[in-house]
Amino acid sequence: MKISPLSRDRHVLYELSVQSVDYDLDCFERIYRTLRGGRFRLLREDFCGTAAGACAWVARRRENRAWGVDLDARTLAWGRRHHVEPLGEAGRRVVLVRGDVRTPRRPRVDVVAAMNFSFWVFKRRDMLRDYFRQVRRSLRPGGLFFANMFGGTESMDAMIESRRIPTTQGPDGLRVPSFTYDWEQKRFDPISHDLLCYIHYRFRDGTGIRRAFTYDWRFWSLPEIREVMEEAGFASSEVYLEGWDEKHNRSDEIYRRRVSFENQLGWIALVVGLA
Repeated sequence: MKISPLSRDRHVLYELSVQSVDYDLDCFERIYRTLRGGRFRLLREDFCGTAAGACAWVARRRENRAWGVDLDARTLAWGRRHHVEPLGEAGRRVVLVRGDVRTPRRPRVDVVAAMNFSFWVFKRRDMLRDYFRQVRRSLRPGGLFFANMFGGTESMDAMIESRRIPTTQGPDGLRVPSFTYDWEQKRFDPISHDLLCYIHYRFRDGTGIRRAFTYDWRFWSLPEIREVMEEAGFASSEVYLEGWDEKHNRSDEIYRRRVSFENQLGWIALVVGLA
């Protein structure tokens, strides 16, 4: 198969190394069905980037509609060209909005998602509360808000975690050769909880992209997020964590509702706010 001209595009590399939109959507549907019964139709993807999640959502069923909100006009344009337009007629059910996620949006939706720790960009409690309050007001009765988190005993350490991404297909259907994804936690400040992270990519010919993405975040805890959700008007919240596969020494990639959890080196959680 011909190598894709997008094989070294940082957005393609990100989607292949970081995002798992079908896995996320499956989780949203399963949890929504458990908590509310039936299916939801209207999804808003905040901090949507290339809007891969929003586009995958409308591709699932003809009745689904999606909105994507992001500040970066270039990234939205990339998503429109490589994800929305290839959907053809279904692409008309995706609306991409360049703007601040704290700005009130209409229409109200069934589900709002803020994935890949994107809301950690809000470093002050009042800013985070303003965002959560806007999400709450954007949800229809019975709506759900999904926001993921990470933590664990190594989550504040300076480190570089590397993972080899196998050869696969890009959004154009052409081959993207294998590459190495590096997640670097550069610096953590225990006083402010500021966390500086980078994503780097390395290719088989020895070249790469240093600091393809930079994240200047506040490291939030699960209790803090649930408290701010309550302050923002959510009726309640639940926490879902992935388990650990001891045999293969990796996550079992199944979110389960937890009321307590034994800490480990690293974990990924999904916090669900119930409107």
